[in-house]
Formats: sequence, C-alpha cells, structure tokens
Amino acid sequence: MRESSETRWQENRLLAALPEKERARLIPQLEILTLFAKEAVYETNEEMNYAYFPLDCIVVLISSVESKATVEVGLIGNEGLVGAPILMGAKNSTSQALILTEGKALRLPASIVRKEAKRSSRMREVILTYANALLAQGAQLAACHRYHTPQARLARVLLMIDDRLHGELRITQDLLAHLLGTRRATVTQAANQLQDHKVIESLRGRIRIPDRHELEKAACSCYAIIAAQQVASQ
Repeated sequence: MRESSETRWQENRLLAALPEKERARLIPQLEILTLFAKEAVYETNEEMNYAYFPLDCIVVLISSVESKATVEVGLIGNEGLVGAPILMGAKNSTSQALILTEGKALRLPASIVRKEAKRSSRMREVILTYANALLAQGAQLAACHRYHTPQARLARVLLMIDDRLHGELRITQDLLAHLLGTRRATVTQAANQLQDHKVIESLRGRIRIPDRHELEKAACSCYAIIAAQQVASQ
C-alpha cells in the first residue's frame, strides 16, 4: 500500500493536536518524503518555501560562524515542525536544518501554513506555542555549550535524540562533534568515559543506551529543563 499523508499524519504530535476540521484541510496538501541523514532541508539564509512535520526522522538546527565552527541550536522530532518561524513572518532560515537520522516527514508549502494559520486561531496557537518552546530550547542550549563539560553535553544530546527515536542511535562521532561544537577527539574521549561506566555502548556509527537512568545522571541539568519545556508546549 502506497504511503500517504492520510495514513501517516497521526505520527506527528503537532498535527495530531489540531482540531479535525483544520487538519482535514491540511491533509490533502501534505506531501510525504523520505529524508536522509546529513541532508539539509534548509541552508542558513535560504528561503523557507516549506514547513516539515517529522514523523520518524530527527532534524537538528545548526548555527555556524564559519565553515568548521558549528553548534546545535535546536532538535526537532515528531513533537513539532521545522519552519515554525514562517508563521511569525520570517522568509529565510537563520540556521541550517540538517537531517540527523533518516526517516519520513510531511511537507507543507509555506503559503498554505500562512493561509491556514490566518484562518484558524487554534492552528496559530499550536504552532506558536511550539515555536516558543523551540526558542527556549535554543536559549538553553546556548548556555549549555558555554558552561557544561563535553561529557555532560554528550549525555544530554543522546537523551534528546533517544526521546525522539527510542532505539539504537545511528550517528557518528564526527556528526556529534559537529552538533556539540567541539573536536572529534573530545567527543571520543567523552563517549569512552560514558562507555567505561557502562552508560552507553558505542560501536562504529551506532550508539546504544543500556542504562538510561545512569545516562540521565551523567547529563547536565539542561536536559531536564528542555524536556520540561517540551512537555509544557504540548
């Protein structure tokens, strides 16, 4: 059976939160896509012609000051959408939106997002509440990268990914270094420390979390703060 928005939309919690009448208008205009790891749906300063509603993929927002100086400023899974600033009048992306883990997403033209948000106060409320949580996440991550250790930040980002994936994480240490704004060797050292304490199991391109409770203890306080913000936005 061919996959379509009519059979997959309920996997995105933001779409599921919309009233049935509003959602019924969106579903025929949603396009289902397979997005591949390290693919960018937006580049920095690129026009945002579409909003993306992740189903089982994860998107990371990356900010950079030069080609090799990058850091994560947001992580998005099926709890939200990529392109929330469209609703606030933004036309261009202020960060790169990079696919962290391969999966499906639903795509909606930006013009439709604006049109339907004007028509539906509930849709505006749902998207703006999520957008506020995403802004709060970015602010918390800025403090996290400035003040917390690589090991604590690595534990935090692995927990955030696990919240959205629930399984073996297929992610390289190179990509983790890209997210955390640090050297690959620093990530390797932090991962080895967590593995020595049997908190994670790191293989080539894959990470397992056998003891999530201990990983939460190893993470910085930012994880709990961001997780609480996400729950409050739903």
